[in-house]
Amino acid sequence: MSIVLLGVMLWKLVSADGSHSRENQINYSEFMAKVDEGDIKEVTLYLGQNSYDLWGRDVRSDRGFHLTLFKEAAPAVTEQLREKGVVVKIKEERSADWVLLLLNGLPLLLLAGFCLFLMRRVQAVGWRGTKWQPRETRTGIGYDLHRLEEGRPLIVGGIELPFDRGPVGHSDGDVLAHALCDALLGAARLGDIGTHFPDTDPKWKGAHSLLFLEHAKKLLADKNFAIEHVDAVVITEKPKLGPHFPKMREALGKALGIPAEKIHLKAKTNEGVDAIGRGEAIAAHVVATLSSR
Repeated sequence: MSIVLLGVMLWKLVSADGSHSRENQINYSEFMAKVDEGDIKEVTLYLGQNSYDLWGRDVRSDRGFHLTLFKEAAPAVTEQLREKGVVVKIKEERSADWVLLLLNGLPLLLLAGFCLFLMRRVQAVGWRGTKWQPRETRTGIGYDLHRLEEGRPLIVGGIELPFDRGPVGHSDGDVLAHALCDALLGAARLGDIGTHFPDTDPKWKGAHSLLFLEHAKKLLADKNFAIEHVDAVVITEKPKLGPHFPKMREALGKALGIPAEKIHLKAKTNEGVDAIGRGEAIAAHVVATLSSR
């Protein structure tokens, strides 16, 4: 739109210049009369292909003018002017023609420059061939369940809770951390927790599950993914988890290198139904959202 407006303004300017030139064009008799009266002291003769333009200024009225001459008549007129004391300058092309040419071509030059600028900007933000590569968002889900037995520590969300039963598992049995790890790996298409930390490997025996999250964080960084949000629900009859959520969010956020505000936790019971409802198991569901950097 700016290019169009600029073009209109330039066209008006060129039109005005052309009109002004036509208004100041005089005939040969008027021109010679001004010469005889001493009103013209200097002229410039611009040589064209078919005709010559004689430009000058009336010193009395300080008004510019021009006269168009046939090529054949130009030598005689030039000689006559010099005899009358008028300074005659001869130039190959009238400079005003270059001005008009520049004014007419300026919109096209501006448009070409704008197109070049746009191409540079498109390349800078990720144009490859004929495809855009916008920022990508991915979502993954995770689920985990562990049986509960007496005499084992209850680890949920990276912290130990006071309770008489705890999960049975190869590692510390943290259902929330395990489900979260699966959600992150799934969103990034990096397999699952069993792929990276198999329960057949002795080195993970009793391992703290926050180590799994720290490893997942490194894998995501290698793939240029950032964690945008985590939403989780832990299902258990007892104990009450709500009072412990702030510490859980802090521990999980520290392991993942993200603010605790990006982690949202909820707790549900199973209303006395099945193994969870009978207090024999604990489970967790997690949804994680990633974005490409």
